Amino acid sequence: MTPTLIFVRTTDIGDKRFTHGAELPPDLLPRKVIDQWLDSGRLKEYPDRRSLHRLFACFSGCKEQEPLEKAELDACALPR
Repeated sequence: MTPTLIFVRTTDIGDKRFTHGAELPPDLLPRKVIDQWLDSGRLKEYPDRRSLHRLFACFSGCKEQEPLEKAELDACALPR
């Protein structure tokens, strides 16, 4: 599974502002920039954290998908 990338501090990319703790959307930055930001501490990888972009791929446009568990579907009143 792809690790979830989280901003360590507030960062502006184009006209969007991402606050500390926000998830990096898929395909927003080239891999080279992501690697540089990981090395410099602007981003942090969380291999065990579930990605909102992958959980709700139909809304985020993410190519990868992560299934919601039955209890999550029930709690959110989402169809199975």
